[in-house]
Amino acid sequence: MNLVFVVGQCIWYILPAYVANMAPLLAAMAMKDRFAVPLDFNRKLAGRPILGTNKTYRGLIAGILGATLVSCLQTRLYAYPPVKSLSLLAYDKVNCAWWGFLMGFGALCGDAAKSFVKRRRDIPPGHSWRPFDQVDFLLGALLFTSIVVVLPLSVIAGILIVMPCIKIVVAHVGYWLGLRKTKW
Repeated sequence: MNLVFVVGQCIWYILPAYVANMAPLLAAMAMKDRFAVPLDFNRKLAGRPILGTNKTYRGLIAGILGATLVSCLQTRLYAYPPVKSLSLLAYDKVNCAWWGFLMGFGALCGDAAKSFVKRRRDIPPGHSWRPFDQVDFLLGALLFTSIVVVLPLSVIAGILIVMPCIKIVVAHVGYWLGLRKTKW
């Protein structure tokens, strides 16, 4: 099988999670400080923030909505043969809203779990923690969606290799455009 095709399959499959991971940043830029209620309500555990102020309900809702919209778009496009051949998921067999929710909520739970560990390790919000910053949302999305689809290990490995590389490139572009404070 063609490597470019396999990379395309990985991207297409995990795209809702990728959008969910980016949506909180876009929502924060669009809304500034409005509706920025921290998921942990600024509570602390052992003197440290539980998740930190960057993990908000606004971001959670934006991420789930973004993932759901992408999932529903993928479902609509699934009727076209080129898209169907690229798809690892039979979109006509799953509810797009449920699938989008699982992808989005899973991605953001993975990100929140990583933030929880970062706060325990005294790593400030926004500071890099490689490789976890690149795979946290992927692992969460793959875990949550595994209740519907169990992917072959080769596909999971492909997603965990391809998507972090793409995330690094996107982060660099965001940094150069002034949308991010760090390159990755």
